[in-house]
Amino acid sequence: MVNKIAKKLKVDSAKVPISLSEYGNTTSATIPLTIVSQCGKEYGEKRLSTLACGFGTGLSWGTVYFETEKIKCPEVIIF
Repeated sequence: MVNKIAKKLKVDSAKVPISLSEYGNTTSATIPLTIVSQCGKEYGEKRLSTLACGFGTGLSWGTVYFETEKIKCPEVIIF
């Protein structure tokens, strides 16, 4: 779904981080997990504008736009 939307919006795939292959479906934690695991360094270095979209059961979805400036992203710890 994410790849299809990125293609429709003509967004460069390098700007569409996905963590599904590393962590599987993590439900409500998917967006924050993807931010810290795939983009944490970039978020810590500069001001960023982000459009995040989440999809769930029964075609439920949510979208948010936010701006950050040099936020601290913790490293992912896997037990």
